[in-house]
Amino acid sequence: MSKRRAMRQGLTGLSDPMTRNSVALMGNTIVTSALGYVFWIVVARIFDTEAGGTAAATTSAIQATVLTASVGAAAALVEWLPRSADALQWRRRVTTAWVVGAVTALAGGSAVVAVFGFGFATLPQLATPPGAMLFVLGCVFFSIGQVIDYVAICEHRGGLLMMRNMVLSGTRIPLILLPVTVLTGADSILFSWTAAAGLSLLWTCLFFGNRGGNTLWPSFTGMRTHVREMASSLAGQHLITVTAMLAGYVLPIIVVSRLSATDNAYFYITWMLGSVFFIISPAVSAALFVEGAADPSKLPHQARRCLVIVLALLTAPVLVYVVAGRWILGVFGEDYAQHGYLLLLILAVSAVPDAISNVAVSVLRVTRRVRSALVLNVGVLIGSVVGAWYALPVLGIVGAGLAWTLSQALGAIWVLVRWKAILGGGVTPDLPAALAVCEDVAPVTAEGSVR
Repeated sequence: MSKRRAMRQGLTGLSDPMTRNSVALMGNTIVTSALGYVFWIVVARIFDTEAGGTAAATTSAIQATVLTASVGAAAALVEWLPRSADALQWRRRVTTAWVVGAVTALAGGSAVVAVFGFGFATLPQLATPPGAMLFVLGCVFFSIGQVIDYVAICEHRGGLLMMRNMVLSGTRIPLILLPVTVLTGADSILFSWTAAAGLSLLWTCLFFGNRGGNTLWPSFTGMRTHVREMASSLAGQHLITVTAMLAGYVLPIIVVSRLSATDNAYFYITWMLGSVFFIISPAVSAALFVEGAADPSKLPHQARRCLVIVLALLTAPVLVYVVAGRWILGVFGEDYAQHGYLLLLILAVSAVPDAISNVAVSVLRVTRRVRSALVLNVGVLIGSVVGAWYALPVLGIVGAGLAWTLSQALGAIWVLVRWKAILGGGVTPDLPAALAVCEDVAPVTAEGSVR
């Protein structure tokens, strides 16, 4: 193939909306992950481990709250925005999503403050007025931001998603250096998260523009009708996404509860570095199964292809962490390398069973076997959380990693035992479901990289 022809084909590929979105999402994951690492390096260098661990648990609670309370409203846009008859209906549906997301995040955030801040004192930072206020505002801002990310995906504006998350991740770094004397160390970290999330929303409102009459200017007319029509999209497929991601946000809270904020600083940084393993397989399998759904005969081949590609992509980061993981953790501080390296190796091992489970979940989602996918994800979630609760006091932060890995291994064994039934379950792959899965995974995966 000539160089000119190859270049022409490359440009043709980039003209495809899904390709452009995919490129933007990959760029978003790389850039925001790098900015996230820089942010936590700064935290590790200028704050003590107790402040860093406390803030890590609180920011994880923000993401868990938003994921649990608000992801359905945002993800429902994947189904309903393309069905909009005109620009006015488009605006009303977007308005409905961000209002529902903001209200549920406000309610969820307030509940977390009441239960885990004042009730059980699991997150003592939330029992103070600054911590409680910043936490609830952060939940609302992140929820609205998630809606905007889904709007960007639906409009094939991956660049907008990428820029918003760059503003979110990038402005946290200078904000954390502001001398806000009324705030403690942990509250300063939480302030930078909340303020950066608010600034990212302001940036989006200023630069979203007007595309064919589609703007972010709200329209509240007929909201009750749109809430009812979108309600059917708030369960099922999106519960699978919630259960798949929730453990990563809950485990830091359990570490704080069962051990200490200092231990959680070591756990959180290590988990953040290891999270690269857990965003590869969902993205690859979701994208590839769109092709498989278009031609049911390709489904078994696509499943095997997914596993090969994912395992190939995992090889490099696993080897890097095995060889240089201690040095990478040492960038945050020598004590992080001392306490986190074994956990990082355990997370590297868990990447293989996690990949097997994610490929199976994608097949089940595309073939609309939602119940089986939920059973798999919920089983892994419960095993990880319950196992960590009992293992942490005995084994330290390594116990959380072992509980996660064992749960993933049991899930992978279940998949392998049922492999033929999963691939040939007598259910024809559904292309609209596959497209929804692909669009549903993308912004959530991107959000997962913004730590």
